[in-house]
Amino acid sequence: MQPDVLICDEPVASLDVSIQAQIINLFLELTKGLELTCVFISHDLSVVQHVSDRVAVMYLGRIVELGPVAQVFGTPAHPYTAALFGSVPKLVLDAEELVHFDTIDGEVPSPLSPPQGCYYHPRCPLATAECRAKQPETRGVSDLRSVACHHFEDQLAGEVDA
Repeated sequence: MQPDVLICDEPVASLDVSIQAQIINLFLELTKGLELTCVFISHDLSVVQHVSDRVAVMYLGRIVELGPVAQVFGTPAHPYTAALFGSVPKLVLDAEELVHFDTIDGEVPSPLSPPQGCYYHPRCPLATAECRAKQPETRGVSDLRSVACHHFEDQLAGEVDA
């Protein structure tokens, strides 16, 4: 078999870090050596950042942001993307707080009965009446990047705390 696409759903979850590194290196070798496209599905953001060229961020089954890894990780355009990156634990060299992470406020809505409008609006710091009433269309941020948010310009301008 010589597939064009390899789909990897959480391929390194629950593996020892050294084994993870071996598996990740194997995927990278396969994609380059066999000219494969690899769809890498993971909750581990550091792994996604390491192995991916492009990233799609999903919330309740919908893509809310899509683009080159460096752009999405560098300047998130969707408030959920920013909050997701902000919730990754970070080592802090302080005697009173060794690990710091921000949580995302609010409860995750049921995917069986999502809220009307933007699915993220109950938890979003930028939410307005428009967000509660109307599902945002996916719009281009740049040639290679898109976002589904009514107020992504405010997010990019830094007018919101993640």
